[in-house]
Amino acid sequence: MLCDEWLPRHGGISSFHRSLAIALVTAGYRIASLVLTASPAEHADAEHHGVRLITAVDTPGGPNWYVCPDKVREFAPDVVIGHDRVSGNAAWCYAKVQFPGARLVHIVHTAPAEIEPHKGNNETTRIIEQREDFTRRLAADADVVAAVGPRLTRTTQSVIDDGYGTVQVVRLDPGLTVPAAAEGRRRRVPATSSVLMLGRTNEIRLKGQDIAAKAVAVLAASSDIPTLCLRVRGAPADECDRLRAHLAGLAGAPADLISVLPFVPDRDRLDIELNQAALCVMPSTVEGFGLVAQEAIAAGTPVLVSSRSGIAELLAEQLGWSAEPLIVPVTGDVDRDAAAWADAMRRTLTDLSGAFDHAHHIRELLAPRLRWNAVVDRLAGTNRPGSAVHLG
Repeated sequence: MLCDEWLPRHGGISSFHRSLAIALVTAGYRIASLVLTASPAEHADAEHHGVRLITAVDTPGGPNWYVCPDKVREFAPDVVIGHDRVSGNAAWCYAKVQFPGARLVHIVHTAPAEIEPHKGNNETTRIIEQREDFTRRLAADADVVAAVGPRLTRTTQSVIDDGYGTVQVVRLDPGLTVPAAAEGRRRRVPATSSVLMLGRTNEIRLKGQDIAAKAVAVLAASSDIPTLCLRVRGAPADECDRLRAHLAGLAGAPADLISVLPFVPDRDRLDIELNQAALCVMPSTVEGFGLVAQEAIAAGTPVLVSSRSGIAELLAEQLGWSAEPLIVPVTGDVDRDAAAWADAMRRTLTDLSGAFDHAHHIRELLAPRLRWNAVVDRLAGTNRPGSAVHLG
């Protein structure tokens, strides 16, 4: 398997990669993960889970995974797995050039036509065309094309479809990993009404930090919810204060209502954030899946998700009407959306006991339905345990 990192610093792709690698090891496969760089802690984490972590060759221009490391040659993979633009092209090189007998699996994590118009650049059309062409070309050479969740499966199929269904996209619904200490236990209602957002902060409009900030400001001005605050975790350390001031100014909120905190790769630290939050929100303008919301569900934390996300579709499929309180509309009109999210937050935060009961209930429903071993069955069912699987 190839990914830019082992512990997730840059979002859901590396988190998905790590969970899938661990699931494949659990199923009996030999797994190596090639990453650009890795800290001692990352090597220790991978070793603990039975994954052989290999770092890219360090060249004068920096780590370069197009130079095949000796450890990968020794591993001799018969399957290579790549993730979208992050490692899809490198995976193609390993499967088609370095190990021409290996099968290539390409996993799609993004829908360019949905996300690029919200990034505010001046080359949206060119970027969409370029990235969709990349997906089509890679899919034509891949042995398996997969996508994360229902929304990305649908959009990817539309991009690569030739009108005859020559290539069928395999849908992978991420497993719900409930911490061992939380199994069967309902979380206590926390002492503070902390609203948590996790994820990258370099695309405020796309990820909906503007909606969240305005919604919390509306809520603070119109209700008496003690200890209300918004915590945004995931910014570069040197950008936290600037982004905090920007969001507070955007929302017309007091400075102490919003906290912006640096990204931390420490899984235990993120678990603490989720376990202390009263509510986790994902108000993305559009989101291919939304793994962070699924992690909140696994923690037993109440969650609100954008109606324009893959996880909203998955929850509606799995839970029916029980999913309705969790899904909040996003229309593209920030003020209108902020008002809708403020109402949804108010309903949750003014009945935290009921919200935590519901969060526990849906976790108990989803845990047996969303399993990583089912992802392995979908993705690697044609390979026998004991074969060499190199995840890209």
